[in-house]
Amino acid sequence: MNTTKIEEWIDLEEFKELISNHKSNILVSPHALTHLSIAQRLIFNESELINPIMNERPEKVGKQRNGRYAAFYHRKNGYLKIILERKTQKLEIITFINVDIVPSITKKND
Repeated sequence: MNTTKIEEWIDLEEFKELISNHKSNILVSPHALTHLSIAQRLIFNESELINPIMNERPEKVGKQRNGRYAAFYHRKNGYLKIILERKTQKLEIITFINVDIVPSITKKND
């Protein structure tokens, strides 16, 4: 079973409240930056991942089967997809990826 598949879209106000409740404790997982080269890390750092979450309105936010959130932020050439996980006292950015489109949710079983 694909645990990263989005099962449902959540209300943007619900996501905004989640961010507001954790705004002082949003962390970037070391895993989120491991696929970047050293040169890319000089350009794309932790603040580049935290900034959209704190200051931009996502186009859509979905809840994945694994309980994590997938937030899609519109960019010039597609979307920045940021995967977040709510932990006890923090919100952790697990990873990110650039995607061309926001996926649709299908009701059939995998």
